[in-house]
Amino acid sequence: MARIIYAVAGEGFGHSSRSHLTGQRLIDAGHDVMFVGSQKSLLYLKQYFADRVKEVFGLSFAFEGERIDKSETLKRNLLKLPEANRLNDELFKKHFEPFEPELVISDFEPFSAWWAWRNNVPFISIDHEHMLTLCKLEHPVRNWFSRLTASVVTECHYTGAVAYIILNFFRAPLRVDSAVLAPPIVRPVISGLDPTADEHILLYSTTGTCRDRLRETLGTFAGQTFVIYGFDEDAQHQNCLFKKRSTDGFLADLAAARGVIASAGFSLISECMYLKKKMLMLPLAGQYEQIINARYIQKLGLGISSDKLDEATIARFLNELDKPAPRDERIIWPDNERFFDILQTELNKLDTPVSLKL
Repeated sequence: MARIIYAVAGEGFGHSSRSHLTGQRLIDAGHDVMFVGSQKSLLYLKQYFADRVKEVFGLSFAFEGERIDKSETLKRNLLKLPEANRLNDELFKKHFEPFEPELVISDFEPFSAWWAWRNNVPFISIDHEHMLTLCKLEHPVRNWFSRLTASVVTECHYTGAVAYIILNFFRAPLRVDSAVLAPPIVRPVISGLDPTADEHILLYSTTGTCRDRLRETLGTFAGQTFVIYGFDEDAQHQNCLFKKRSTDGFLADLAAARGVIASAGFSLISECMYLKKKMLMLPLAGQYEQIINARYIQKLGLGISSDKLDEATIARFLNELDKPAPRDERIIWPDNERFFDILQTELNKLDTPVSLKL
């Protein structure tokens, strides 16, 4: 049995859901796992692991409309430094040091990774974000500033991992020997769905889109029904069916959708790929990870990408839905067991190997 700290970034549902799945696999294999989270991941993980979960200071982001406000984000986090130092010092002294971990796993959580590096505890990185710095990618020139910012943030998150397991949906050459590509993983609730191809398009808005403008744009396609989440209302306006927030309802509509319109977050991309749903990706402005995701979705024939949702874009997407599913060999389809095989390979390389089986 190994003593393992599993640290999870606070923002982004994907970090929490895959850490839940992987952490439970470690516990089922007999290991003693302490989870560390902040903000959303703290609340999520406590639902399942209760007292195993400890709080770490988490970086937060400030938004201006659909774009991350970089100066306000920096200011906000600098102002919280005294609180961050207090909270993390307490975490390290009260929990980390007595626990004496033999391994730290970080899903893009920097403070636990830096603690492991300073204390000569091996740590493994599991995330999608390091795709930006450890893979050789085709970069759009016009997004050079967002690329630079994202690369600096990712580089500064942590260094010195014994392995960087990069969850990704496409193959790309790697820059370092310590990096390995792994397929996306999906929640059991997704793998338990029975996908069909009904007539509706699922649209998920998280960016404060103007509802009236959206209705006007979508109303042009009178023969096509759009099921819309993100406005937290139950209403129907011509061919637009708005629905309040509901996990079960959203998953049912996702499984039955003809196609999906959303921003280019990695978790939803993974779930759409598992369910074989083509996507119209609208990457959030300034979020370079989403820009790259959307670029490769279009490049590989998994859907299309656009900076805005207008009539021409929707028409192009509807036409895309009639094309056969892509068979590009560069696509890495979601595969939970393949991911765990890769993780086991990296765990076997540790000075004291860790098994994922009893």
